Amino acid sequence: MKKLLASNSRCTRSAQIYDSKVLFIIIAIIVSYTAYLTLLTPKLNPGLHWVAILTFLLNGSFFLIQLATISPLGFSLKEIYYLFMVIFMFVAPLIQYISGQFPWWDTYLLTNERIIYANILILLFTVLFELTYIKTNERAKTFLGKIFQKEIKHHRLYISWLLIVSAFYFAYLLREASTIVLLFSRGTYGEVFTDVSQPVMLILNITFGGISVHLLAYVIATARKRASINRILLALASLLVILENFPTGRARFWTGAVYLGIFIVWKRTFKKKNLFKVIFIVSFIILFPLLNLFRAQAINEALGSNIKPPTILETITTGDFDAYSMFVRTIAVVHEEGPTNGRQLLGNLLFFVPRSVWQNKPVGSGHEIAQRLGWSFTNVSCPLVGEAYINFGILGIPLFAIALGYVTKKLDSLYYGSIVRFSNNVLVIELLYPFYIGFLFFILRGDLLSSLSYTIGFSIPVFIEVLLEHMLFKSVL
Repeated sequence: MKKLLASNSRCTRSAQIYDSKVLFIIIAIIVSYTAYLTLLTPKLNPGLHWVAILTFLLNGSFFLIQLATISPLGFSLKEIYYLFMVIFMFVAPLIQYISGQFPWWDTYLLTNERIIYANILILLFTVLFELTYIKTNERAKTFLGKIFQKEIKHHRLYISWLLIVSAFYFAYLLREASTIVLLFSRGTYGEVFTDVSQPVMLILNITFGGISVHLLAYVIATARKRASINRILLALASLLVILENFPTGRARFWTGAVYLGIFIVWKRTFKKKNLFKVIFIVSFIILFPLLNLFRAQAINEALGSNIKPPTILETITTGDFDAYSMFVRTIAVVHEEGPTNGRQLLGNLLFFVPRSVWQNKPVGSGHEIAQRLGWSFTNVSCPLVGEAYINFGILGIPLFAIALGYVTKKLDSLYYGSIVRFSNNVLVIELLYPFYIGFLFFILRGDLLSSLSYTIGFSIPVFIEVLLEHMLFKSVL
């Protein structure tokens, strides 16, 4: 069995294998989807330019070819990258361009010249990402890689403190909420934290809210390793996850990362290697707009007969799919005022420093662009390629693309290695990587300040366990 897995690993890593059938299915879905929405458009954009259309199609073709690559487990961070690019940098902006309905304001900035330039930068970013991913040595040791490969050896310690903290956090939610129903809609969930500061609310939302998720993931992963499961503990952990992270009560990216991650922890691998991608695209098209109904209303209002879900065309031309248009606006602002020379990136990396200490701490890049454009509404995205451009201009494109390609390759390789490795203990990478699948989508859409803080904040409980085992048993590092 070990020889078979090793052989499969070498085969998969030595060459890229493309599944022409899944490529055809994905293309058919996307072409049908795009054609359908184009027909719904009241009128076409009178400023359409054939070169801009050509650059969209060129980029989309490259994304789709890479998306048809077969991965050994049926999913990977690399595939999430290309799923994002297909949806947010190809299909959505192409429909927006054809219909002339870009999200937000100042759409005059989205000229044909800037759109063509943006598409060239997106293609450059993707090619460099792909080359870095291919060339990165997956066996080279790094300090962070060693941390991800650590085993959680003290089963009872980890479960005990996760269960206790999660139970106390749920008790806190019940005490603060006038009714448990407040936790079931994003429009009312925030009322629970009205008496706490923004930093405290983020810690409660991210780190404490994720502890029950880590507990459930560990219970499932341990059961797979040891072929036995404590059904009472499984049921309790599942209940805590649902109540503390109700699908319609949390932000959509959080819901996606949490429940998709739990599914991957349980599933681990797909026999049909491209099934995940097809399900992801279809589910994203259908579920993503529907979850927005609970963003501002209580659950009883959202489910009321007077609440109508938005049409698909209305959804794809609104702020939910603003990543591409915000990138083009970022280009316009940088050309006018120049890049920040890394100031935004510094603020992202030092997200944990409170503003009371760092008074001129940078805001998120989406917020920054909106402010520079004079918008009163600043809760907009800035995709990772836009983060690269606002920080260092065109030089930021290779810097961010190479960094992303390197990190995703390392994490993909570490997780694959953990799956083919035989051990009774669960590795750190097995508890975090499944959730990084969803969080990467959030990071790619941006902005980086919020997405990075959520990703790291969610990871803290697992790293705390590594530190606890090191301090108490001197056996981890």
